[in-house]
Amino acid sequence: MKKCILSFLFALLLGFNMSAQHPVMHTTGINYAVAHDVSPPLKVMQMLEPATQNARWEKGEIPNKFFPFYWNDKYTAVVKTNTIDPVIQDKMGLLQPIIPELNFNGIVGDGNTAPSDANGAVGINYFIETVNTAFAVYTKSGALVYGPANLKTIWQGFPGNYTSDGDPIVLFDHLANRWLISQFSLPNYPNGPFYELIAISQTEDPMGSWNRYAFQFSQMPDYPKLGVWPDGYYLSVNSFTSGTSSWVGPLAAVLERDSMLVGNLARMVFFQQGPELNSLIPADLDGPTSPAGTPGYFLSAVDDAMGDTADQLRLYELHVDWPNNAQATFSGPSIINTAAFDMNMCGNSGSGCIPQKGTSRKLEALPHYLMYRLQYRNFGAYQSMLINHSVNANGDDHAGVRWYELRKTSNEWNIYQQGTYAPDALHRWMASIAMDVNGNIAMGYSVSGDTVFPSIGVSCRRAGDPPGLMTSLEEMIIEGTGSQLGTSRWGDYTSLSIDPADDETFWYTNQYYPVSSSMKWSTRIASFSINDLPLNAENRNIPAKSPHLNCNIPNPFSTATTIRWTLAGPCKVRIKVFDIRGKTMKMLVDANQEAGEHSVELNASGMAAGVYLCMFTAADTAETQKLVIIK
Repeated sequence: MKKCILSFLFALLLGFNMSAQHPVMHTTGINYAVAHDVSPPLKVMQMLEPATQNARWEKGEIPNKFFPFYWNDKYTAVVKTNTIDPVIQDKMGLLQPIIPELNFNGIVGDGNTAPSDANGAVGINYFIETVNTAFAVYTKSGALVYGPANLKTIWQGFPGNYTSDGDPIVLFDHLANRWLISQFSLPNYPNGPFYELIAISQTEDPMGSWNRYAFQFSQMPDYPKLGVWPDGYYLSVNSFTSGTSSWVGPLAAVLERDSMLVGNLARMVFFQQGPELNSLIPADLDGPTSPAGTPGYFLSAVDDAMGDTADQLRLYELHVDWPNNAQATFSGPSIINTAAFDMNMCGNSGSGCIPQKGTSRKLEALPHYLMYRLQYRNFGAYQSMLINHSVNANGDDHAGVRWYELRKTSNEWNIYQQGTYAPDALHRWMASIAMDVNGNIAMGYSVSGDTVFPSIGVSCRRAGDPPGLMTSLEEMIIEGTGSQLGTSRWGDYTSLSIDPADDETFWYTNQYYPVSSSMKWSTRIASFSINDLPLNAENRNIPAKSPHLNCNIPNPFSTATTIRWTLAGPCKVRIKVFDIRGKTMKMLVDANQEAGEHSVELNASGMAAGVYLCMFTAADTAETQKLVIIK
């Protein structure tokens, strides 16, 4: 038995990557923007109507081969696991739901493009929404200031023959009080060259002038996602070959932010990955800046059915050195093993399996993509990142949202908490998740089912609530009154952003249908805060579905730390602390306990500095957690 425990502990330590050496990739290329200029003030430019720019695409979609087909072609042995997600939250929280401060209609689809790619960001005085090929500017009281207008409006007079083809992102760079708006341009599709167009406002006022850039790609840069970082604007795309539109692999890049903020010629450093890698997403910073020298982070999710030993997140680091950019590196992955999840939705066919009311047309869950954003926060004592993706929550194509909070307290990133939100028979997917300055978390998503039109829901949790759970009742931002009758593609992503003025107010945008149609979607914009919600203390401690070891606080620690755990029912509990060689250092608990929250203090006197392991067993659950003692 001792040998088995030691082997388990050794494997666990490997999972923590204590001395892991990661492959280091040097740059694939360094390109300058092929065009850049300064626009006239937006307020004096002709506003172009959001017309049928993308009507040239058949069915309103760019016809790349859908990514899940590649996944299924390569891994033909993929089958349903028909198991319940081990961290499923199958009941709704009991705390008070969020109360929207604002809740109003955004941009309405023109009936020619789908999905909407609804995306938004909030600044000091404005909220900007982008969809496919259009944008609109609102005050923070919800009044329309400008638009809706074709995104091509911003690029009027820009030198070159660029089309306005969508997949936009809007971000507010709160470190510089500037706006960023992007879209790709595919003037010769399916042939290259292809472009990513980026515009940076010259001030916090989006109605002023913009610094405009075009970065060229030899392969089609699909599904572009951007993140703000102190030393650059980090970018991920899915590369498809020119001409044949075949899958190449994800590309990670960084744009020269300092030059773009002042309107100078800017560079892009990029790293093209191979076809065996899943889509990447870059970290986007909220709140205080990251510690000096922190690399840009990229994350992907991998199902064990794709040939790996366990379901996992893969974390990569992009280190850029602008004075000597040839020395830039892309390293990783750091493997972060997760609770088991199932990416197999709809048989990986891309045809859709999420039902809607009143139609046989079903919607696609996009389970192979991490959903925008990968939010980063620096709390000083630790760093945090939040991310989510859609999963098969019950083995029978029931869509739920798997979400994670990753934390870094010393040298490594690990999962602090995770859960799969699937609280009833309805499907939830296409989520966006974010955390405020107080550690409260909100998550917005689409909701649909046989008896429900696609709708927009939000749930949340207060800092300190039981880990892995959305502890509030669900709030419907809007209940849909129609279904999508055309393409199975839905949304593709949504956006939850944090108001930089108070670092507490959430702004969320997503799509719904007021009337059943092929492409006449509408969008909704809502703002809310969590910090002022009543605690409703009698319902705060919602029991976990099974015994669960919570985080120990503090960690790292020097003298003492408190270990916490949750029991769903009465059972025998044992908690031991081992050193890295498997020697038992302390037996903290060995007793029968009742359901509820429990804790015990670990006194570190007499224990040397280093890494220890806390093993928790209760009922049929066994969990292990790393403890770090510093002296």
